Amino acid sequence: MSLESRYKEELSTFLSRVGGDVQAVVLARRDGLPVAHISPGMDAKTVAALTALALGSLKRVGEELKIGSVRNFIAYYENRVLLAWPAKDLYVIAVASPDANLGLIMLELERLAKRLAGI
Repeated sequence: MSLESRYKEELSTFLSRVGGDVQAVVLARRDGLPVAHISPGMDAKTVAALTALALGSLKRVGEELKIGSVRNFIAYYENRVLLAWPAKDLYVIAVASPDANLGLIMLELERLAKRLAGI
């Protein structure tokens, strides 16, 4: 099984564990290139690139304020919630409904990140 297939299998498992609250999940490199995704109706390249841009800005905030490096982030938008979680040298990005069970999604993102680190 190829590495991309293994990643997609893990992303699929994540989606099944969080129910229908997550509309897209993208595994991306820190430079903004997508590695694997399940993102019907959303452009994975755009999600990955813009999230990398946001992470870069948040990194600068941490440096300027001397509060450390950003580990993960959650951005609440009018119609969606964007979550980004580190997974070794990659990031898992999830796009969820605003009324989603964020506790469950964060729990499953942690678990997914650990599984991905072992691949």
